[in-house]
Amino acid sequence: MMKITIGNKFLKSLAIGLITCFSFCMQNGFAQSLQTITNRKDILIGQQIELTIKANLPVQSTGVVKWVSWPDSIPHFDVVQKGKIDTVSFNNNTKNIQQVITFTSFDSGRWQFPSLPVQFAGKAGQAPVTFNTDSFYVNVSYSPPDSTNQLRDIKPIIKVSVKSYLWYYIIGAVILLLLLAIFLYKYFKKDKKETTSNIAASKLSPVDEAMQELEKLMQLDVQDAATIKQFHTSLSAIFKNYLGRKLHKQLTGETTGDILVHIKSGNMQQEDIVQLATALRCTDAVKFAKYMPLPDESKDCLQKIKQVILQIENFKALKN
Repeated sequence: MMKITIGNKFLKSLAIGLITCFSFCMQNGFAQSLQTITNRKDILIGQQIELTIKANLPVQSTGVVKWVSWPDSIPHFDVVQKGKIDTVSFNNNTKNIQQVITFTSFDSGRWQFPSLPVQFAGKAGQAPVTFNTDSFYVNVSYSPPDSTNQLRDIKPIIKVSVKSYLWYYIIGAVILLLLLAIFLYKYFKKDKKETTSNIAASKLSPVDEAMQELEKLMQLDVQDAATIKQFHTSLSAIFKNYLGRKLHKQLTGETTGDILVHIKSGNMQQEDIVQLATALRCTDAVKFAKYMPLPDESKDCLQKIKQVILQIENFKALKN
């Protein structure tokens, strides 16, 4: 009877111990787990493999202490890309953490991809728990040879049609030349028309028109800056218009130096040429250098130009 009692107590203690051990294993085995998933294990040289490392943790767990520690290099394998470590889902009070790694191999043969450690947080007051990923073999091979022994072109022959653009270039050049010719024609025609219209604008003779304009100019009161500038600008324009009509040329845009060259080609006295040069250079100083002459000086310029015009008319000192 005593033996039976002892046996019952032993069995009872053994059962309690087994249950406790099983509960502990269940708690640590299912509360934290690590999965290693590959999309293929047979590749051709250079093909890529996706390795997914997934950890299942309780929601209340503090999580991973240290994720996969990658070595500097893995024999026969090259890591192409390491994805981010993401929390992908929550199911039944558990959360899933995963990382996708892409790698390849350029060595033919059967190679073992090593297992890698991951540390999970233990219970309060306990050390972290380390799990290892599964190790697996990868078969790396070349493309199977072609058994048909047929010769094939690298690329099929493509027929190329050659299109000539010569006529487009010829037509474009002709259009460009026509436009240039039209532009030059209009430009010279306009210039000639302006010259003719300026010369034949007045029904008076060149000298009569000049004398008439000079008489109008003498009526101006050359006291303020604006009137002085108008006086000398008009004085220069009157003489250039007179000289242009005499020579049948357009001299409006000519400089004082150009005007003096035309005058020197005639039979004028040197004294008259000097008087004209003095008057014209005074008008240039007023127009371009903001020179302000006295009223008597402005009137003197007008008289000098009037005298030169009369000299040209009386002695016919200008050659056409």
